[in-house]
Amino acid sequence: MDSIIVGTAGHIDHGKTALVKALTGHDTDTLAEEKRRGISINLGFTGFQLPNGRSLGIVDVPGHEKFIKNMLAGATGIDAALIIIAANEGIMPQTREHMDILSYLGIQKYLIVLTKIDLVDEEFKELVIDDIRSFIKGTFLEGTKIVEVDSVSRKGFDGFIRELEILTSDIRERSFTKKPRMNIDRVFSVKGYGTVVTGTLMEGVLKAEDELVVYPQGIPAKVRNLQVHEHNVESAYAGQRTAINLSNVAVNELKRGNTVATKDGVYVTDRIDVRFAIVKTTKLEMGRFYKLKLYVGAAEEVARFVPITHKKVKAGDEGYAQILLDHEIAVLKGDRFVLRTISPVTTIGGGVIIDPKASKYKKDPEERLKSLQIKDAASSGEMIEEYIKNNPFSTFEQVAAFLNKDIKEGELKELEEEGSILFIEKQYIHAEYLMHYRFMVEDILNDYHKKNRLRKGIPKAELLEKLNMSHKKQCETMLKYLAGKEAVRLEQNIVSCYGFEPDLTESQKRLKDGLAKKILESGYSFLTASELTENTREKQQVLEFMLQGGYMVLPGQYIVGEDLYKEAKEKAEQLFLENGVLKLPDFRDAIGTSRKFALMLLERFDQDKFTRRQGDDRVLNTKK
Repeated sequence: MDSIIVGTAGHIDHGKTALVKALTGHDTDTLAEEKRRGISINLGFTGFQLPNGRSLGIVDVPGHEKFIKNMLAGATGIDAALIIIAANEGIMPQTREHMDILSYLGIQKYLIVLTKIDLVDEEFKELVIDDIRSFIKGTFLEGTKIVEVDSVSRKGFDGFIRELEILTSDIRERSFTKKPRMNIDRVFSVKGYGTVVTGTLMEGVLKAEDELVVYPQGIPAKVRNLQVHEHNVESAYAGQRTAINLSNVAVNELKRGNTVATKDGVYVTDRIDVRFAIVKTTKLEMGRFYKLKLYVGAAEEVARFVPITHKKVKAGDEGYAQILLDHEIAVLKGDRFVLRTISPVTTIGGGVIIDPKASKYKKDPEERLKSLQIKDAASSGEMIEEYIKNNPFSTFEQVAAFLNKDIKEGELKELEEEGSILFIEKQYIHAEYLMHYRFMVEDILNDYHKKNRLRKGIPKAELLEKLNMSHKKQCETMLKYLAGKEAVRLEQNIVSCYGFEPDLTESQKRLKDGLAKKILESGYSFLTASELTENTREKQQVLEFMLQGGYMVLPGQYIVGEDLYKEAKEKAEQLFLENGVLKLPDFRDAIGTSRKFALMLLERFDQDKFTRRQGDDRVLNTKK
């Protein structure tokens, strides 16, 4: 299970592949073109077990300038780097560029290996070592151990292996509790097996038969077989160089730069917020939307760089930016990236992703910067709060996925107790978000009550429409929460300010009494709304008020009092108990009205699920 990934880096023909072969006995130059040209073009992989029992996965990356992108694909995911410098040449252009790249990838452990020492005398070798120490002074490599070896005679290899043990002794295992994720750096087909992808398993544990998704395409796939260092295994663990035999997906559907992960295990995005740093040697200045290439994981994409902390970015600058991509990538918070120019091609910077699902900024510059600083370097609690503020109705799993680290639900509980966030129906929202929603609802309700004094409140559907928010279900959830806290009143899909009651004027009260008398006197010979109100606006408003409680509408806009309706239901029930069926003529005679009005009541019974049709008759609906 315990596996450390060590990568080589250095100029072309400085002996990286020879060093790996002398150490492991395995030749990582496998392509015919590589053999013919004598240089590494693609990525080479092998393994080695240290005397202390720890396993190393070794990635041999190409040193030629033309194949830097291959080097980047291999360098992502390594725990320690061997910087290879030939004693007969010293530091060369690709040595410098590889060192720049490694600094942006967040690798903490380094060993400088001086190769081909048998090709130079002692005096020349010491000059090269002095030059190396001078070059790395003041850089992230200052103080790095330099070991001397010769891969042909194996001189210095015992000391080299001891230094590897020291270098890797305190490297922690990667997280096995996170969802498995692997950036694909090679895709090929094996006869009899089908599609195979390789890479370094960044997090989690993979097992045969696991269900995966290939991102960013979203193609479902299944693990048919697993190999670690060319040995079949039942499980692969974070940190191991892994080959996955995938079923249900063809080779031509995949490419290097894709990612395999569990469902919802990564963010598919074309917009990321980042913290960046620019090399100190460039003469380039970059303004908004500067076009360049982004390398992240094993992916290479054309992107546009939008600085946030600078108007123009130049050599040595550090800050925050948003990067817009021409095509989607699959990433997580904390992933490292490298920036290179398109023409001429050179490494100009790199950094870390602080928000993989960034949105267009509408905030003022100060708020934007504060948000970025929190997402970048604040405490776990502050990052959680900021995420929930910008992503209301997030689940615990979504919060944990964004932070890309193991967190406990207790951390969110603390924020709840502080009143910063709320847990509603298994989802988190920020208190400020709810307050903003409450203010919007109260503004709408106050305006509605002002214009409709005789209505108990606004229909919920109308309120949701006026709120004009994209997620109606979330709006309803917050509305229900506010009603539970007595901030608003929600009754029978009518919403009002808490404590609001319709207020009739004295003249309106007299009109109400008159309408009530007419309805009572009409009995079962119902009157229509227009007959009652005579189509006058004020009477219509009063009748509408009355229909909110104590009165109801029958088919055809006929009005009936609730007490009389209840009486009719009781008579219908008695007839059914006596006869086992409810017939229209019997019901008409029982209430002493015409067939027309009796039928209206029966149809309303059907609407209320009190009765149901059975041929020409009705029976009581026992499924009430």
